[in-house]
Amino acid sequence: MQRLLDAAKCLFLEHGFDAVKAERIAEMADVSVGTLYNYFGGKNEILLTLTSIENERLAELGAKFEPSAEASVEDNFCTLVGMHFNAQHMVLQRDLWRQGFAFAFAAPATAEARRLRQSDRVLRQQIIDLTVALQAQGRLSSDLDCEAFGATIFNNANMLFFEFTWSERSTYDDLNKVIMDMTRTIAALALPRNASA
Repeated sequence: MQRLLDAAKCLFLEHGFDAVKAERIAEMADVSVGTLYNYFGGKNEILLTLTSIENERLAELGAKFEPSAEASVEDNFCTLVGMHFNAQHMVLQRDLWRQGFAFAFAAPATAEARRLRQSDRVLRQQIIDLTVALQAQGRLSSDLDCEAFGATIFNNANMLFFEFTWSERSTYDDLNKVIMDMTRTIAALALPRNASA
């Protein structure tokens, strides 16, 4: 199965999703087309699996993040969100993300779509956990609902990423700037009154 995923990723990145046939993936992986269909329902399912794996890899990066007492609250949130959404951490191209999301929305009950949603929940929980940690340090308002607040930061960045995948003109630099600017703005709303970050 891994050979098929590796071959598909290589071909999709080089030629684009639409130009690659399942037969070419099987050939590059040195397996029969029948073997490909034993593991996957087709190339759509392969791409959705690759999208889930990429999201899980980003979650692994985020799991290594430790809040910094020297950095501002805003910088702590931006660093973690940047691990999830910064282009330098991503392997897949924008059009592959777009198509992967489309397949997940079109077939939400599949195991691959559930896997993608689960990895999104892990990313969101990492930001919630950061919110809890910063609040415990007295760096966020004591009455802040950490779960709602962390989910808001993640959901905002995630929606900006969705919008980016729909766009033909927006660049990764544009995406990074708007995510960082909005994350800073939201994070500042939760600072204790009369406190600097």
